[in-house]
Amino acid sequence: LLKFSVDFVQYKDRKDQLTSDISKEGSFNQVLLSDMKLVLPNDMLTKVDLMSMANSLEVRTPFLDYRIVDFAAALPSNYKIDSGGRKKILRDAFRNILPSELYNRPKHGFEVPLLKWMRKELKTIIFDDLLNKDFVEAQNIFNYNEIEKLRKKLFSSNPEDATARIWALTVFQWWWKKYFND
Repeated sequence: LLKFSVDFVQYKDRKDQLTSDISKEGSFNQVLLSDMKLVLPNDMLTKVDLMSMANSLEVRTPFLDYRIVDFAAALPSNYKIDSGGRKKILRDAFRNILPSELYNRPKHGFEVPLLKWMRKELKTIIFDDLLNKDFVEAQNIFNYNEIEKLRKKLFSSNPEDATARIWALTVFQWWWKKYFND
């Protein structure tokens, strides 16, 4: 997709740094620690903080109290997850208090409906402006043919990861236009 090369040595060094908590054997607890160090501050807590501040809400994260985190980290893996799914400790702790319907429903995420938006509301701004052929070719950063393949994939019956890839391109292009486009 990019027209320039990637420094794979730098990539490997950064990957090794980010996954330094995980040994070759890669225990589940090591993966959880790595995930906690990467995903919480760089994704989940950032989103919660930004959205709560934007709506004048004060948000608390009681499960991140250091005593709870330390306790959970000390537990063996089989206390945390089993073949039945995620959040085993939490589910087991409140099973007698909460209604059974909570335990038998599918997981509900907070995903942004990007695919729907890209196919409808954002289609014009993305494909006629930010990922417009003339603009992309004038930048000389991305291979427009690859972007066109992603676009076709997005509008197919099986978009796979095209949504995330186009979103990343869109965010980059928005940033580029804001700071570098005359």
